[in-house]
Amino acid sequence: MDKLRDKINSLRAEAEAANGRADTAEDALKKFSNLQTEREQELVSLQNRIALLEAEADRRDAQLSEAKQLQKDSEATLNQSDVLVRKVDTLEDKLDSTETQLRDALENARRLDLENEKLQRTILQNEKDKERLELKYENLLKDFAEAKDELERTLNSLSDL
Repeated sequence: MDKLRDKINSLRAEAEAANGRADTAEDALKKFSNLQTEREQELVSLQNRIALLEAEADRRDAQLSEAKQLQKDSEATLNQSDVLVRKVDTLEDKLDSTETQLRDALENARRLDLENEKLQRTILQNEKDKERLELKYENLLKDFAEAKDELERTLNSLSDL
């Protein structure tokens, strides 16, 4: 019996030791289970954060692409603007040149108008002089014809004498 008691006591001690180890293992299991649950929650949280960051990265990529396109458009606009500015400068130079030519042409036209008016006055004066001289010529022809007639009469009267 003593052996049995010793054996029972030893089995009890083993059972208590096994229960202690089982309690320790259960505590460790609960601790690891809690830790696993925390890790899984942290993993889910990190996965959500990764998804948000990926969405943010995609949005930023889209913004970057849009910004690059805007920059290209801006550069194209600047290039077109430079071309248009050069074209405007060229047209302004041509306009200045054309205005200068127009002013010169107007000045020449005024000068020619003045010369034309002067020549017309000269022509009118010459026509008046011509009419006056023609009238004078006609008068001189009449006087000449009269003087000739008179000379002939005088010669005839002299020859009759």
